[in-house]
Amino acid sequence: MSADLVAAVRSAVESTLREQHDVLRELVRGLTPIVLNWSPGPEMNSIAVLVGHLLDAERYLVAAALGETIERDRERWFRYEAPSDTALLDLIDQVERETLERLARLTAETLVQEFSPPNDRLGRRFTGLRWLLHAIQHNREHIGQALSTRQLAEQRGIG
Repeated sequence: MSADLVAAVRSAVESTLREQHDVLRELVRGLTPIVLNWSPGPEMNSIAVLVGHLLDAERYLVAAALGETIERDRERWFRYEAPSDTALLDLIDQVERETLERLARLTAETLVQEFSPPNDRLGRRFTGLRWLLHAIQHNREHIGQALSTRQLAEQRGIG
């Protein structure tokens, strides 16, 4: 794989994740803790939980793309309550910085090498590129859920 191709993949992933982070920022900016932490029903998640979980997963998946293992408390994010929109905005900024730092270390070898993080609960083994694609897909899924939750909150006059 040429250096130009690695740079193109890096650039595409970076710009896609930045765009997703911008959508998240717009989604949470100005929302009260009541709206951020409201759940539309049983077995459904609040905006705060969805954003916290997807950012935690992004950190994990991008690290996996480099063959790195990071500690995570996945279940913590399913209990998360945001104290403010600022707390979530800060979290988005922090994860974006970490993600961009990791993406700067991508190489041709990490994109094509298969990795299976020892703490992966599903025992997956993917190439670095596939871990990156999974991070983008996973983010998009939960962004859609968070947008729907915001719409429901607005329709029901929450917060």
